[in-house]
Amino acid sequence: MTNYAKWVVVFLTVVLVGCETTTTATTNAATQDGAVQRTKYEPKEAAAKRLSLGLQYLQAGHMEWAKQNLLKAYEHDPDMPDVLYGLAYYYQTVYEYDTAEDYYKRAIKESPKNADYLNAYGVFLCDSRKKYEEGIRFFLKAVEQPNYTSVGAAYENAGFCAIRAEKYELAKQYFEKALSFNPSLARSLYGMSEVNYATGNYRLAEAYMFRFEAKTNSTPKSLLLGYKIAKSLQASSNMRGYGEKLMKLYPDSDEAQEYIRIR
Repeated sequence: MTNYAKWVVVFLTVVLVGCETTTTATTNAATQDGAVQRTKYEPKEAAAKRLSLGLQYLQAGHMEWAKQNLLKAYEHDPDMPDVLYGLAYYYQTVYEYDTAEDYYKRAIKESPKNADYLNAYGVFLCDSRKKYEEGIRFFLKAVEQPNYTSVGAAYENAGFCAIRAEKYELAKQYFEKALSFNPSLARSLYGMSEVNYATGNYRLAEAYMFRFEAKTNSTPKSLLLGYKIAKSLQASSNMRGYGEKLMKLYPDSDEAQEYIRIR
C-alpha cells in the first residue's frame, strides 16, 4: 500500500473515532428475562461502523468485502461525507475512475471546506486522471483552509504534479513552500533534486540529494537519480556507489533496468 493509501485509511479512521450520531428511528428487542427494550437505530453510527470495517478490508486487500461494507455504509447514510470519500478512494483503488470522480465530487459538495478531501481529490486528478493543472488548483484550495495542518504536504503534492506537467520552475516554488512549512519533508528534498537535475543545475541537485539521503532511506528512484546526477558531474566514485547500491538492493526494479541501459 502506498503512503497516500495509508494516509487515506488513517485519516478516515481518526475521523470515525469522533463521529457524531443522530437518532431517527427505534426498534423493539427482547432481553433474556423477557422484557422488551427499545433500541435506537442511529444511521450515522451504523454508517461509521460499516465504513471502518470496509476500510480495514480495503487495507488488507479484500476488495469484495471492502466494497460490500462501504456500500452498506452508504445505505445507512448516503450523504455522509466520509462515506462518499471512502467510496471514492475504493473506486480509485480498483481503477474505476469515473465512479471514483463522482464520489469525490459529492464528498466535496457535502463538505466544500474539508482540506483533506480537496487534497485527496487533487492527488486523484494528478495521478489517475493526468489533469495536472486542475489537480494543482485543488491542492491550493486545500492550503487556503485556515485550520489545515498539512499545508507542507499539499504544497509537496502540487510540486510533484507540476513535475509531471514538466513545469519545473513552478514545481520548485511549491517544493520551497513545502519545505518552509516543514523542513523535514524528505519527498520535497527529493523533488528539489529532481527539478534541479531536469533544469541542468547539477550541483544544486546533488546538494538536495545529499539532504534527502540524510533524512530517509534510499529508494530505487533516488538511487537512479543520484547516479544520473553523478554522471552529469563526472563523479565516477559516486556513480559507482549509486549503481552498485541500486543493483544490490533493487536488482529487479525498473530503475535497475534503466541503469543497465544507460551506464
